[in-house]
Amino acid sequence: MDELMRDFLTETAEHLEGIETQLIHFERNPQDPAPIASIFRLVHTIKGTASFLGLERLQKVAHAAETLIGSLRDGVSPTPKSVSLILKAMDRIKAITELVEASGGEIDGDDSDVIDAIDRICSEDGDEPAPAQSAANAAAHPHDAPPPARKESARAETGPETIRVAVNTIERIMEQVSELVLTRNQLLELTRMRDSDPVKAPLQRLSALTTDLQDAVMRARMQPVGRLFTSMPRLVRELSSELSKKINLVTEGADTELDRQLIEVIRDPLTHLIRNCADHGVETPEARRAAGKPEAGTIRVSATHEAGQISIEVSDDGRGLDADRIRAKAVKNGLCTEKEAAEMPEEQIYRFIFAPGFSTAALVTNVSGRGVGMDVVRTNLESIGGSIALSSTPGKGTRFSLKIPLTLAIAPALIVEIGDQRFALPQNAVVEAVAIGGEHRTQVRQVQNALVLRLRNEVIPVIDLRPVLALGASGKAEEEERLVVIMRVGAETFGVIVDSVSDVQEIVVKPLSASLAHLRTFSGHTILGDGSVVLILDPGGVAKNLGVEKSQEKASKSADGAVTLTGKIRMVQFRAGPGVSKVVPLSLVSRIITVEHSRIETSDGRLVMLYENRLLPVFMADPHQHLGEGASPVLIVTTDRSQFGLVAETILDILEITPTIQLAGESDAVVGAVEINGETVEFIDAAAYARHDDASALVREEAKTHPVLLASSDAASRDMFGPALGAAGYAVTLTRSVEETMERLHGGARFDAVVIEEEMAASEPGLADILRRLRADTPVIGLSSGAPQSEAPRLFSAIAGRCDRRALLRDLGAILAETKRDTKGMAA
Repeated sequence: MDELMRDFLTETAEHLEGIETQLIHFERNPQDPAPIASIFRLVHTIKGTASFLGLERLQKVAHAAETLIGSLRDGVSPTPKSVSLILKAMDRIKAITELVEASGGEIDGDDSDVIDAIDRICSEDGDEPAPAQSAANAAAHPHDAPPPARKESARAETGPETIRVAVNTIERIMEQVSELVLTRNQLLELTRMRDSDPVKAPLQRLSALTTDLQDAVMRARMQPVGRLFTSMPRLVRELSSELSKKINLVTEGADTELDRQLIEVIRDPLTHLIRNCADHGVETPEARRAAGKPEAGTIRVSATHEAGQISIEVSDDGRGLDADRIRAKAVKNGLCTEKEAAEMPEEQIYRFIFAPGFSTAALVTNVSGRGVGMDVVRTNLESIGGSIALSSTPGKGTRFSLKIPLTLAIAPALIVEIGDQRFALPQNAVVEAVAIGGEHRTQVRQVQNALVLRLRNEVIPVIDLRPVLALGASGKAEEEERLVVIMRVGAETFGVIVDSVSDVQEIVVKPLSASLAHLRTFSGHTILGDGSVVLILDPGGVAKNLGVEKSQEKASKSADGAVTLTGKIRMVQFRAGPGVSKVVPLSLVSRIITVEHSRIETSDGRLVMLYENRLLPVFMADPHQHLGEGASPVLIVTTDRSQFGLVAETILDILEITPTIQLAGESDAVVGAVEINGETVEFIDAAAYARHDDASALVREEAKTHPVLLASSDAASRDMFGPALGAAGYAVTLTRSVEETMERLHGGARFDAVVIEEEMAASEPGLADILRRLRADTPVIGLSSGAPQSEAPRLFSAIAGRCDRRALLRDLGAILAETKRDTKGMAA
């Protein structure tokens, strides 16, 4: 196959992805002519290039589709029948191109069913069907057709210049980088105990270059999650028709990037979840009207990047899960006894929908009823080290929360010692490590033949891996100090007892051999810096050994479903300067790297370092720090507006805490003081280091009596502004989505102010209407990441930067103080 044909097939596949989404948008919004005009141009390009390349069968189908699309472009109203025919034609074009790619040329076939159906509908609309010889004419006169697809694309292309690289080439480079990482680790291990080794400095430079190269290759493997979103509008359209329901689809976070290997793995789970929401969640128009809801239900799919993982949420505003029905089906299928089912909380009952063969559907249909879909969802996610949690509110809807690793190739891990062996434990599942035994107050107890750990008023199930893995004794007496590594799988927390943590390394994940693939406790193996081979523990497999199953997401919620400030936040704890240790939300930290002090330089009075081939601003986490010889850990802090490095002295832990601010901070960089395990710790505002404005003093004295709603879909914003508002004295309620925000505002609770991210407010007309009405007597402050939206003056009383804590507190305090004065004046 020549290069021109290969380029045409690749570009045709890209065109077809965009056509489906645009066509369904046009069907719902026929007053907007832009999508159908774009579709016409794309199909015209496919037809013309197919004619140029001698692909007669493909050219005929495209020509027929172009005729029907042209009638819609010229003003004929779209109908379900005409749109379905165009989609069918696009499917046929896709099938033909796949055959051409597989065989190297066009294979004969009969497409009269599609072409004749299009001719008939065009005749009904008053258009004359294109004469049969027109295809031959187009082929005989190639000067009438557009130029080859490669030239058309080059002329139309505007975002940067790109080249096509074969996937095999990227995979080969990734393999080489993986081996380079292993070699780097081995060299670091050899020089770790040699302080005066002359190769140490160039080795540190090699290590930094290896990290940068690894990042660059990983970025080349990444693709936007939007690739998954392109097929969803058509799926929802077909489900709406088949189920006789009205369903709207909302997608968010299409630019969030994920390893291309994982994108294909989660395609089926997302499809099954959407089908489940459409069939079991969204009600019929009649039922929705009777419940006081809009006739059209909404399925929302959103993707965000959180702390080294991708979080994908699929939710609907339907009837919610029927716990009684699930309970009865579980008993019938023998999954539990009636007594056990009666005693189970609803969140545990919901888990049964992931069991193989489980379905509550009364009839088996093309959409559901066979009990396969949700089992596929869980199995596929577990196969890549992901997890799923769910929550449901009767009459309000259901939310599925998926956690997916960014990549399967290279990952940070704790190297733990158990008995006389070492194992790797994926760091993305680790919450914290707790010392037990010896003089430590925290101890593991045995309750009803099970090990448990009481930690901060929470009882956590624990498993000792030595007997599970049939390992020998560690040589430590039972009363000697050991560690419990607290882990999170899905929404469940549990602990594993290890003898010690010997190292933290970036490991190259290699699959298990076929003879070991059945061992669910392990997910692969890796080679450490000293050349030894260790097995990688699978947190999900360990959880199954302990009897822990995936369960409902356990966010702390109030009675009406709003997430409150009592929830837990994952934190990085570190030491910097002579004072107490500090914590910063993990959601703000994209990476933690070790940097030689010689790499940190001064430019125009500011500290900078070269990171990923660009200069990165660097700030000292404490003003009393000094850069001498050696190296320090640097937290790479990433916000929606900037990225910078924060120099620490020692990384102490990654833990999960409830951010109860006991003493508000006075400086710009400190939110306040919190207590962790009996120790005072500073909760810092990392973004404050990147600000150079002179914010005025905070207004606190008026805050104590003011309830405030903080609405943001961004975890970093919630983690930063929630504790900051709490530290300033406000009674804070957090919501994470448009639905939760609207429910909270409709729920009758009274707020003295609403703080909401600008994109969220503008994404849903219903929410925007509520805010306009609310603003008459309640201040509404928008969090903006750039230029204000055109609707901003009508929606918001004030606009604050999404990373500017002090500006938000200043504006909020001033507005509430002014509101109070106005109220007093009217009373007088």
